[in-house]
Formats: sequence, structure tokens, C-alpha cells
Amino acid sequence: MLVTAPASLLVRKQPWRSGVAGTIWNGEVGVAGGSKLEWQLAPLRSLTSLGLAADWKASGPDTDLGGRALLHLGGRTVLDHVSGAADASLLQAIQPDLPFTCQLVMQVEMARIAVGGGAQMLDGKVTTDPGSCRPKAAGSAATAVPALLLTAEHVGPRTTIRLTPATQRRQLLLDAILSEDGTLDLGMSKDGAAALPFVGLPGGARIQGKM
Repeated sequence: MLVTAPASLLVRKQPWRSGVAGTIWNGEVGVAGGSKLEWQLAPLRSLTSLGLAADWKASGPDTDLGGRALLHLGGRTVLDHVSGAADASLLQAIQPDLPFTCQLVMQVEMARIAVGGGAQMLDGKVTTDPGSCRPKAAGSAATAVPALLLTAEHVGPRTTIRLTPATQRRQLLLDAILSEDGTLDLGMSKDGAAALPFVGLPGGARIQGKM
């Protein structure tokens, strides 16, 4: 059934989805902005991991990103060895509820990303080229954004996340703690509020939520 079942059963219709083709076994989905995500199931890893394991690749304008994925029936998704370049439009597929959009290119080196049911965590780093971001509200002005560095370090039961300018790594713009139960505690510094007004948080603010 996996060989012939359409890929649309795996990737439901979403605002960021521009098209879908192929099967659950070997398929692809288009992402608004011109990129596409292709995958090929890995049957041996699926059997040993008790989930759907696949090798995947995202390609398109300013995008050449790949890695391994494991999807569990309970909704847990684990991405391993994620490496390459990605246009920021892919953020809309990963986190469609973000209140802003960006035009910039990211260099991604993430050893592991685990979200959904089970222990959630991030481990790795993302650097960006200079670009711009704007709130999604109509008529909002874009803000020039310098090259940034996001680091995520998983130690014990939590992941520590820091966002800084790539050339001034002691200047903290944003920090967050992700617990394994998915609880996220995020804080914005005064420097961050000035540099990233499109996020919509004042300097010194902290908010809690769930991944």
C-alpha cells in the first residue's frame, strides 16, 4: 500500500503547499516560494525504528537542504543530520503560525530536531545571510536584518536556544528554553526588540508556550 498510496495522504493541504506528487513511498511536495521537498522511504530503518523512516531533500531557489526523518504514529517527528542551505520561505512550512515572514538565506547544521509526542529537543546551529523580515499584517514595513546566529544546545532535560548577531555573539537578542515536554520559555532582550521589531515583543518580555 505504501508503494502505491498517493503522497497527498501523508501531506495534507496547507496554505504553504503548492502541489504534491508521487506516493507515500517516494513523493514530493511543493512549497510556496518555489522550493520542493522530496522523500524516499527507508524500509530497513522503518522496521528497526518502529516508525516511517525516510531520506529527504529540499531544493529550489537558494535551497539545497537534506537529512533523515522518522515519523512515529503518535505524532512525534525526528529529523537527523539536517545540513545545507535553505530559503526562509521554508519556515512557513515548519512553523506556519509565525507572525512574520523573512527574505534571507539560512545555513543549517542541526544534528537533531525532535518535535511532537515524546521528548522534544534541538541540537545544532543556524546562520543566516543579511536579509529582511516583515510582520504578516498588510502594509507593514520590512526591517533590514543583519547576519544572525542561532545556537541550540541540548543538555539534560532541556534545550538552551540563543540568537545573536553572527559578528557579535555576546550580544544576546533572544533566548529560549525548550523542555522535553514541549514547553517553551522565550525572552526578548532590549537589543533584540530594537533589531527584530517584526517579532512583536518588547525588550525584557518573556512568554511561555508549547511547541
